[in-house]
Amino acid sequence: MSELVNTASALDPRPYRRNIRVYYLFMGSTGFMLFLPVWIIYLMDGRGLSLTEVGVIESFFWLTVIIAEVPTGAIADRFGRRISLALGAIMFALSTVIFALADGFSLLLGSYLVMGIGMTLYSGAGDALLYDTLRVLRRTREYEHHAGRAHGLFFAAMVLATAGGGPAAYLLGYTPTILVSAAVFLVSAVAALMLREPPRRESDFPPDPLHAAPANLRHTASDIATHEASGVPILQEMTRGFGIVWRNRPIRYVVPFAAITMTLFGLPQFLAQPFVAQHGLNPLDGVADGIIWSSLLIPGQIGTVLGMLLAARLISRFGERRSFPTILVYGAACLLPLAIWNHLGVLGAIFMVSIAQAAIRPITNGYINRRISSDQRATVLSIFSLAHGAAMSVAVVAIFPAADLFSFPVAFGIALAAVVTLGAALWLLWHLAHRRDQTDRIRRWSISVTKPQAPQRSHPIHPNGQNGEGAALYRNVQNLD
Repeated sequence: MSELVNTASALDPRPYRRNIRVYYLFMGSTGFMLFLPVWIIYLMDGRGLSLTEVGVIESFFWLTVIIAEVPTGAIADRFGRRISLALGAIMFALSTVIFALADGFSLLLGSYLVMGIGMTLYSGAGDALLYDTLRVLRRTREYEHHAGRAHGLFFAAMVLATAGGGPAAYLLGYTPTILVSAAVFLVSAVAALMLREPPRRESDFPPDPLHAAPANLRHTASDIATHEASGVPILQEMTRGFGIVWRNRPIRYVVPFAAITMTLFGLPQFLAQPFVAQHGLNPLDGVADGIIWSSLLIPGQIGTVLGMLLAARLISRFGERRSFPTILVYGAACLLPLAIWNHLGVLGAIFMVSIAQAAIRPITNGYINRRISSDQRATVLSIFSLAHGAAMSVAVVAIFPAADLFSFPVAFGIALAAVVTLGAALWLLWHLAHRRDQTDRIRRWSISVTKPQAPQRSHPIHPNGQNGEGAALYRNVQNLD
């Protein structure tokens, strides 16, 4: 144990401080996708696809995410998160070029598959790098704050792109507008390479009995040395990650709960473009039409930014146990008007539900990060993204055709029904597992502090120091919900 503490103490935090600012730059540049407000209309009007066919392409995209998610997460754990982020940005740039120039279904599908691989290289790696950077800085309690701000910058850039995408599509055309986004992705790749890779092994950090992975799920220093020396295959990394998720009961249930609710609350934004088009608007009819088009889509993106920024405040006010049901009830209430009325006025409800959708990810990532060791943090976070991809691949082929064949209220009504049944059931399972896990942790801590202790030093223990484990743990116990 002392060797682990000494290793963690030897880390110099100063070179890692700039990571937070650079990560903000990376997320902001990644979010500036100028084609964002017209990409579905580009597929429907520019390439002649129906909304059902768009759903099929989207389903293949998410199936690609499912297949590639965990292997790319394991690659990030093995070879570095900054490399994974840079490769993801390059893949996004390549896929965007194919998307802009494709003149048939096959090439469009190919661009989606490449983009899916790029997305999996992103997911998990960025959040893991941010969290481990904060561990080096001894500021992990700020994770939700910085994760929410980073994702908020991502979506703020999306708001700017949405504002400019409509007029740009009229002035430049679909293809040049899309190609501008490809160039910005290359900026993201450069920003990723500017990041400093933090330690990726649990042995490089001090123990955290309350929030770290349980002892039976952590790797010892000798295990890690054997693991690195033998070159464990990626498949074994994946298998170990799934095993950790399965054995950690709260993680086992929070992953599908968050993935499904994120999907159902996110679908209204996916359908916003055809919904607006159904009411007679087209961004290519003129500059004014492009501006109106973008202005109608911007509220949904603003809601996403607010959700990311409010995540930290929500969890500080309600705690982990109460945040999830609060989001669930709020999101379901916001879906209700969409399931009743087919009017442009319900775009305000899309704004409201997007707040719920955006707040789920940073809260869930923070919950997972505090309960998973660094050795497989990116892999487990990728499993969360995999679950989200699985939910999306099913939802788009079930709900997009409903909007195509029946109406948008019917499609939104299906989403609402799934929230109040499947979402509520998964929340209940997580709630019970979380309560049991917290009770067990407090009991183990209580037993440990009642055992005879060696004489303590007279000077006070620094709350952030390596020898302040018991005091810090006590304060954390007091803050449990």
